[in-house]
Amino acid sequence: MLKTAEIINKEISEIKLTVNGDFRQKYHMMPPVGWMNDPNGLVRFGGEYHLFYQFNPYAAKPGTMLWGHFISDDLIGYSDKGAAIVPDKEHVSIFSGGATEYCEKLAAVYSEHYECGGDRREEVYMALSSDGMNFFKGVRIFDNDDLPEGISRNDFRDPFPVKTDDGYYVFVGGKLVKENKGIIVVLGGSGLEKLEYKFTIGPFYELGDMGECPCYRRIDGKDVIIASGCNVPARGNDFKNVNSSVFIVGTIDFAGKTFAAESIREIDKGDAFYAPQLINGDDRPVMVGWHEMWGKPYPTEHMNHGWAGCFTIPRVLSVRDGVVCQTPVDELDGYLVPYEGEGVPQCADVRFEFEGDGEVRFCGRDGSVAVGCRGGRVYLDTRDSNNMNGCVRTTGGSSAKNGVRVLLDVSGIEVFINGGTEAISSRIYIKGDLSLAVSGKAGKFEIKKVQV
Repeated sequence: MLKTAEIINKEISEIKLTVNGDFRQKYHMMPPVGWMNDPNGLVRFGGEYHLFYQFNPYAAKPGTMLWGHFISDDLIGYSDKGAAIVPDKEHVSIFSGGATEYCEKLAAVYSEHYECGGDRREEVYMALSSDGMNFFKGVRIFDNDDLPEGISRNDFRDPFPVKTDDGYYVFVGGKLVKENKGIIVVLGGSGLEKLEYKFTIGPFYELGDMGECPCYRRIDGKDVIIASGCNVPARGNDFKNVNSSVFIVGTIDFAGKTFAAESIREIDKGDAFYAPQLINGDDRPVMVGWHEMWGKPYPTEHMNHGWAGCFTIPRVLSVRDGVVCQTPVDELDGYLVPYEGEGVPQCADVRFEFEGDGEVRFCGRDGSVAVGCRGGRVYLDTRDSNNMNGCVRTTGGSSAKNGVRVLLDVSGIEVFINGGTEAISSRIYIKGDLSLAVSGKAGKFEIKKVQV
């Protein structure tokens, strides 16, 4: 039976009374109940940040999906607004997409995913809102039959709108059917009500067999595309998850319908980062990812806690010497306070340096997690952190001296190395505050509590 957003939100208010709060994040955005995956429709509109997300409020696993909704003034503190865009047809889910201001309204551009009895298709829709809260019925804005031969009409999802001087472009994840390779499809139009096919970016090895969640922005004089790929084969120290996300740096020519890639690099080496999206309408290039990954067990689902998934900390991007760097938004600094206790609090910002090999282990009463350096490469070891999928992940580059910033938040860890030239993110499930066990050449510690 189809349900309105109002009915779903009433049911959420009842379901959240049954949720187990152990391991819930304190300063990372997460819904009150159920399952979250991709960030959707990240946009600054009406003086506030509107951050939507893939949401199944009825179980800690995927199901019939809709868009949930957060509002934030500063990208750290937030209020949950529950269900925002919901299916209005049987056998349909509201899959991922982006948002932008359009004709003084908020335009949510998303995938309508239909699946029933072996029939499956994905189409681009748009819903408008005058206040950012209440959306009019979505309408289809592109006919999949207009795609060139060879591009899948069924695997065609995650549209992201971009405003340019000559109109609007929408980046969509896609697939070349015969070659079984991921691509990015670029649609366009003078407005968003009716789009036409423009050109294709890729295929690239790094997009695997399906491109997902593409978005675009010009950053520090470079054209930067962020995209995710399904089933990307591991290559050395890269692409060790089921899916991976990459920065694609190059030159885009909208009029000439071309994109020339200069470099493609994995965004985060950890096992809990996927489907990142840029925030439209912000003066800064800010990226938010899903702080999880497909193809793995989820401890809070296994423990019947009634929830799974959250956002990463929003990260500001810059391009330095051709490398896209990522650092937590400055707004986080406003939540940092001196820590007077022993060891490290559950919610912490910890900074230190390696001047050679060494290890910093954060130890709780029922587990631990380590950040170390070996041969100039920084690693994150979560094998003793009760996350059911513990592993060791290592940076791609090496340096004689490594500056490290670690963000801890109850059940998450994000590690930024050398000013954000690399990052490693994972989930941890260790109870209580942590003590430090330091070995080797690690020092210059600065520990602050994140207080929200």
